[in-house]
Amino acid sequence: MGVATGAKIAPSMLSSDFANLASEADRMVRFGADWLHMDIMVEDEDHVELVLVMTVEPGFGGQKFMPEMMDKVRALRKKYPSLDIEVDGGLGPSTIDAAASAGANCIVAGSSVFGAAEPAQVISSLRKSVEEACKSC
Repeated sequence: MGVATGAKIAPSMLSSDFANLASEADRMVRFGADWLHMDIMVEDEDHVELVLVMTVEPGFGGQKFMPEMMDKVRALRKKYPSLDIEVDGGLGPSTIDAAASAGANCIVAGSSVFGAAEPAQVISSLRKSVEEACKSC
């Protein structure tokens, strides 16, 4: 089950300081983020590049990771080996391995990144876990 796409780490801007959104975005990019995640609902079903699997109940940050969602990630990875599969909710150092080994390669992390003393270390750690999981696929 090889993953054709690489690891992508996307701090959720919903956990940032909205009064300083530009500087928060710049800070996360400097710390090594690939993308910045912002929840915006759009209706465009013509071309799918990425599928998002929510790993918490949508609505607010800081929730507990729902490992039962990993069955969806595994099914998607098996059916679409080159698709970007993003997981959002409860992701951090203690849950990343479950998501990465299930096949998620795009990681949205809000509280675990913005709340960390060293956000760059958290981003690096998340990326390393995804890259290691991709090697063993």
